[in-house]
Amino acid sequence: MSVKERRQLMRDRYVLLTRSKDLTDFDDQIKLQVWTQNFPLLGQAYELKEQFFNIYEAESINDAYKLYQNWLSNIPKELITYFEDLMKAMNNWEEEIFNYFNYPITNAYKESLNRLIKTMNHVGRGYSFEALRAKILFTQGYRKVKKKKKFKEVEVTFGKMLPGQFPGWSQTGYEWVYKEIYGADFSTLIKAMEEGTF
Repeated sequence: MSVKERRQLMRDRYVLLTRSKDLTDFDDQIKLQVWTQNFPLLGQAYELKEQFFNIYEAESINDAYKLYQNWLSNIPKELITYFEDLMKAMNNWEEEIFNYFNYPITNAYKESLNRLIKTMNHVGRGYSFEALRAKILFTQGYRKVKKKKKFKEVEVTFGKMLPGQFPGWSQTGYEWVYKEIYGADFSTLIKAMEEGTF
C-alpha cells in the first residue's frame, strides 16, 4: 500500500472491524467492498474474521467444532502469522472455549470487574485486597438495589409482624418491601471513574 492508502485505511478501519451484518450504512458497505476488492488478502482476512465469529452462532458443540476445523483449514499461508495468537489461544483453551456451547455462560462479568478493580487500584496506588473489595461492593450509591415484593400488613396468630422482625424487610406505611442487593453496577462504576468521583 502507498502511504496515502495506509492513512485512508486507518480512517476506514472501523469498517473492517465491524461485522458485515452490522454494516447498515450504504457508504460503509461501499468502503468495505472497495478495500476487499482492491486488496484481496485483506478481503480474505476479513472473511476469516467473519467466519470465526459465525462459530459462536452454532447450534451445538459438534457444529461449532466442525466450523472451527473448517475455519482453520481456510487460513492461507500468507495470513497464518496474523492469526497465530488466536490459534494458540484456541489450542490452549479448546475444552473451556467449546464448553460454551454446552453451558452458554461467559466470564465477561468477572473480567470486566477485574479490569475495573485494576483501574481503581492503579488510581489509588496500592489499596489492599480487602479495601478494594469493600470499595467495589459496599460504596454507598454504587450498589444496584431492587425492590422485589410488596405485601400488605400481615396478621399472624400471635399479633401483627413488627418492623425489624426479619432482616432485609422494612415497613413503609402499611406495606412490607423486600430489597435485593445485586452488588455494584458496572455503568455506575465506570461513570464514577470517568468523573473521578470513585
